[in-house]
Amino acid sequence: SKDRAALGEEPQVMRKDLDVGDGNGERNPFTGRTFSRNYYQLLELRKKLPIYNHRDEVLQIVRENKFVVLVGDTGSGKTTQVPQILSMKYGKENGKLIACTQPRRIAAVTVAQRVAEEMDVRLGDEVGYSIRYEDETSSRTILKYCTDGLLLRESVTDPLFSKYSMIIID
Repeated sequence: SKDRAALGEEPQVMRKDLDVGDGNGERNPFTGRTFSRNYYQLLELRKKLPIYNHRDEVLQIVRENKFVVLVGDTGSGKTTQVPQILSMKYGKENGKLIACTQPRRIAAVTVAQRVAEEMDVRLGDEVGYSIRYEDETSSRTILKYCTDGLLLRESVTDPLFSKYSMIIID
């Protein structure tokens, strides 16, 4: 993907609240563009997921603890919503990424595509993925989906995972 920072576009300041995009022509805090119609349609579906009503609790627990184990049923929003909630609140804190691992390459790619669509951003910009032989991220990437194996390989050269503010093992 083209790196917008290299094209001279500055990243937008992110809103710190979690109710972004209520349908009033608001701008996406990640891109500066007005939210698309598709964003609002997906937002209505996201609001029906069990995790949606627990956003503040998730943030509080993450803020108060170094390690968190989150348990939820399949389809509750753990894979797609929790990383978005954390991205909205923490963004690229101190220039670092939020990583979310997936057990398989196809899962890392498809979840990244879905989350990019839900956040109304281009895949490879604010939301990206890294799998073996393929890296679809940029300097604008805030949330990176990757395989467990890729993260393990990164630990060889960076055992402290210094480029990440958070790592979500899904």
